[in-house]
Amino acid sequence: MEESALRAEEPRASQDDPRLQDLIAEFREMLPGRSATAQAIDRNEPWEQIALKAVEDGYIELADQFDAFVEICLRRAA
Repeated sequence: MEESALRAEEPRASQDDPRLQDLIAEFREMLPGRSATAQAIDRNEPWEQIALKAVEDGYIELADQFDAFVEICLRRAA
């Protein structure tokens, strides 16, 4: 099975998921205020838009990596 097919089957967190909201809030504290990712979080943009900003800022290569990236950053900071 191809990697992209496996990714499509993974459950996606909803924007209303309190766990993901908490992770994003913690992650936001790590970001410089001028980054596009931080500004998107501050504007409460949809996760997809925040993920695209994270790609533009160079934090991740693909927008669908955003959830995992945030969790990894927070684990390392703990």
